Amino acid sequence: MKALLIKHKKHLWRIPVGLLIIGLFALSPILIGLIGAYITELNTGKPCHEGNCYWMSMPWYLFITFPIAGVFFLVFLLIVINDWSKLKKQ
Repeated sequence: MKALLIKHKKHLWRIPVGLLIIGLFALSPILIGLIGAYITELNTGKPCHEGNCYWMSMPWYLFITFPIAGVFFLVFLLIVINDWSKLKKQ
């Protein structure tokens, strides 16, 4: 099987970038909800919470994105370990 992610040592920067993308995907509902709620509070002048604002109900989507990001992380980790072992053999 051929290396998928890391073919040379100069490609090692892809590991932290991939982990950052997976982490941002996992936490995206919180980030989107907080930013949207902050902008809504600035526009309306009223406090934003789950009862009166859609944005603060967005963090509940963590129940969907966090397990998906966990699966992505495990697949990414297997690819990195496989590529790392092939890189060590060269």
